[in-house]
Amino acid sequence: MSIRVVVLAGLTAVAAVAAFGPGLASGAGSYPTTTTPTTSATPTVYIRDGKGGLRFVAPKTVIAGQELRVLNTTNPKQVGPHTFSLVTESSIPKTAKARQICFTKGHICKAIASWHGAKGNGPPKINPVTAGAEGWDTEGSLTTKGDSWFTGTKPNASIVQQVTAAAGTTIHFMCAIHPWMHGSIAVLPAS
Repeated sequence: MSIRVVVLAGLTAVAAVAAFGPGLASGAGSYPTTTTPTTSATPTVYIRDGKGGLRFVAPKTVIAGQELRVLNTTNPKQVGPHTFSLVTESSIPKTAKARQICFTKGHICKAIASWHGAKGNGPPKINPVTAGAEGWDTEGSLTTKGDSWFTGTKPNASIVQQVTAAAGTTIHFMCAIHPWMHGSIAVLPAS
């Protein structure tokens, strides 16, 4: 990874923390999460840090109606919090420049902060954000709110929600705070 990419990533993270509020470092941004017990059969999206940097590790598929767990395994004191935000594929910033300006007006990271009710440097007021039916089903864009979860600052925070997106669709997701983190999951029909 080049020094320029590292610097841009660092600047993006600083902007993201500013947008979601200075209270994050003190734990003021910690919000309740769903702690529904899960079984090994529950597909899980892991938020990880390690070789290769911060990233989502997600299943390739999930069955419509199945529960999906999102688990933050990173250390929030070292890398900050995250979001798991459903967005349209075209909204995901794909270049270093797009990621650098993601938290400016007219870009998706700023939009995601507004979905959470974050104003200026204030903390998120809505968590999780439910845009459509309950569960994971609605991808957002600059003009439409999507489903999103803010991890807060507690280690091992997780949420479990049903995938209510239609079978045959693909859900796309990203982290607004670390906009180089993104992925997708195909939604399969129940058999």
